[in-house]
Amino acid sequence: MSSKKKLAIAVAGVLVIGAGVAWFGGNQLAKGKAEEELKAFLAENNLQDYVTWESLDASVGGTATLANVKVINQQNPARFITFQQVFLNKFDNSENNKEIDISFVGLADESGNSPVGQLSMQKLAELGYDRLPHINGAVKVQLDLVTDRSGYQFRIDQPGVANFGINIDANKINALLQHINANKAALANNGMALLQPLSAVSINSLSITVEDKGLVQHIIAKEKGGAPGAKTSVEQDKAYEAKMQQQKQTCVQQGVVLFGETKAEASCDAIYKYVTSQKSGLSIAMNPTPALQIMTLLQLTTGQGLANLPQVLQSMNIEVKN
Repeated sequence: MSSKKKLAIAVAGVLVIGAGVAWFGGNQLAKGKAEEELKAFLAENNLQDYVTWESLDASVGGTATLANVKVINQQNPARFITFQQVFLNKFDNSENNKEIDISFVGLADESGNSPVGQLSMQKLAELGYDRLPHINGAVKVQLDLVTDRSGYQFRIDQPGVANFGINIDANKINALLQHINANKAALANNGMALLQPLSAVSINSLSITVEDKGLVQHIIAKEKGGAPGAKTSVEQDKAYEAKMQQQKQTCVQQGVVLFGETKAEASCDAIYKYVTSQKSGLSIAMNPTPALQIMTLLQLTTGQGLANLPQVLQSMNIEVKN
């Protein structure tokens, strides 16, 4: 199973656990009652054999902590992921508003290693990595059913590599959720059935952040022909700098289509400073005007839609900063 699927299962497992615990709310969220109701929730969703934990502590304030959580792949029980701890920070299941805020530490796959390593252990080994620590992260989802507007925040912290974050502000998600709930069985066999309800969804803003925790230095060392942390020669440093400057100029020339004339140079300079380790952070923001419909993106895969690519890219207002 791919790392992406493992991470998807991880997020799904965290959400199931958090949702089950949060049903009680407030003063009803005591340890014994919470565990009893959580097991009932899992049973109702046929997940009682796939989600387990060693201990659960709940507070009257509505928060809960689960220790040594295990989420098993239903299709292949030999595959699973584990969490050292899962924290339910907030859960709102009121009529017009839905919110769930979950964080976790110590995410690992069935081998006991970070799922990120499964993306390409060979590539990581080439960069000087042997074994990666477990993953920490968070998931936050907010949904306003009255305005049909929703927000999503995802964070993955991979020690020794980088911290990744994604924030999305979207419209018209209700119909998509209703379609998913009403057609779970059909969608399991035909994901393409999601295209019609998905096409109505629009994005108000999207941002991606990356904070380097060692990956850039490993890449630089490989590019220079040395080992991470090892001193390189003046010739190696000059050759690397010349290569990066050339790539920066190419970015500026070709980036006008993506960033626009006024932001191309600044955006490419931010990328240059990040990949050369002059800056440790990089953010990519998209603030489309008007909101970008998913249908517009889907149409870019067709010949006619592809002709509109420059115009669509300009409307996205993409900008890169440190």
